Amino acid sequence: MITASIKFLDNGVNIDLPCRNGALSDNLGSAGILINPNALLLNNARTVKINLIPEDDMDKNIISLINPTDTLGKLNTVCNVLNGLDYRDYDMIQKGLEDNKYRSLSNLLEVADRLKGKRKGKEILR
Repeated sequence: MITASIKFLDNGVNIDLPCRNGALSDNLGSAGILINPNALLLNNARTVKINLIPEDDMDKNIISLINPTDTLGKLNTVCNVLNGLDYRDYDMIQKGLEDNKYRSLSNLLEVADRLKGKRKGKEILR
């Protein structure tokens, strides 16, 4: 979905999101970054420079929702949740992104979780 190109001092690493949380921490560690991904702000340009490279227009729309308090861990969570959605819910999210229906990554995550929960509820009833 999204590639995070990360630079820290003279080290760098490219990480494809989504990935497992352990793999995310391991990849950061390989570049000498010992900060928990859930504490690594995406706009932390002073010490760790993170450049986000979208794969397609949907990814561009996701990146446009990032605010100053969002972290690499949160972005990875959003990508993981979207990646695990049923194709019908994924299409609905994609349409919502195209129509600018979401205000933030948190808002997008809430909607995706709600859709996922509804889908599971319907499957249990069958």
